[in-house]
Amino acid sequence: MLATFEVAAMPDTGLFYVVDVESVLDEQGRIAYVSSLAVRCARCSTITRSTRAELEALPGGTVLTCEKCGARQMVSNARLVECEHILGDGRSAPSVD
Repeated sequence: MLATFEVAAMPDTGLFYVVDVESVLDEQGRIAYVSSLAVRCARCSTITRSTRAELEALPGGTVLTCEKCGARQMVSNARLVECEHILGDGRSAPSVD
């Protein structure tokens, strides 16, 4: 008898799988900044957890970095919003201006 496993979708950015993302949104629903992020590297399978202070933010994007092998990838914040929807945890918070 074969066992069936249900696996939650893990968003794929190419070099990384997004495990968890928390962000603060602006008035238009776009990411103002990523407050925390956990990604699994597709090269070495290491999970890297980063806080806002540790993340490299670019206009409209965030740089994902593996703490073990050093793999790096710039991902648009729009893609990270999609990842939040796929993960379905609703952790985005409105901006606190």
